[in-house]
Amino acid sequence: MIHNVPRATERFLKSYGGMTPYGKPKWRLTVSEERLIKEAGIWTDWAEGLTTKEKGGLNFSPIPGQPGATYQRYQNKPIRVVNEVRETQKYPQAEGWILEMWFPASFFGTPEDWYSYKADDGITPMLGPYPECGDYEMQFGPWRTVPSIDVLQGHIAKHSSSIANRKGTAFARAVEYLQRAEYAKEKEEKRFREECAAEFNDVLTPMKSSSLAASRWRNRMAESIGIRGHIPIL
Repeated sequence: MIHNVPRATERFLKSYGGMTPYGKPKWRLTVSEERLIKEAGIWTDWAEGLTTKEKGGLNFSPIPGQPGATYQRYQNKPIRVVNEVRETQKYPQAEGWILEMWFPASFFGTPEDWYSYKADDGITPMLGPYPECGDYEMQFGPWRTVPSIDVLQGHIAKHSSSIANRKGTAFARAVEYLQRAEYAKEKEEKRFREECAAEFNDVLTPMKSSSLAASRWRNRMAESIGIRGHIPIL
């Protein structure tokens, strides 16, 4: 789904915020999920439709007429693992409307500095193509709905150039790259835990038992998938 910025808001940003040397507004409103960026990394492609736990996780099967369950690891393998440049979300941690400001190429350092950051293969430029025509960086947001013109005007008016300058460097982009990777890892782990908890609750009868044996079984199963600590009755 493509989100359209109201025309009145576009006109305001052009007139109030000014234009870049390339004929684009210095400030722009967009939706974070639609803001893509090219960067290098190791990408793992799986068959479409697989859940997180099906990507090498555990498959639990109840034992007919008995408490407990058997389990084995899913044998699904990635279609491929490749190191290349792809488009990915620039702000995966933000959801909703954001206000970005344009920065000239000089804010991102020299091309030599930019391309000095390499992907895991030590060859592919980690940060993707150098922004020769400048690039936009998020300054405010996110908002769940389109912010009013008054809200945008207030933020732009109070904007601090000293803070903005610190965002526009190749080093800042490299830090942002690592933060995106860490966020993606945490998001995948959270999804995996939620799927396991749902399966425990829906399939495994010992999860609903208050017996000591059931308690030991719950904790043993949890530890096998990396969950530490006492697992209560669900």
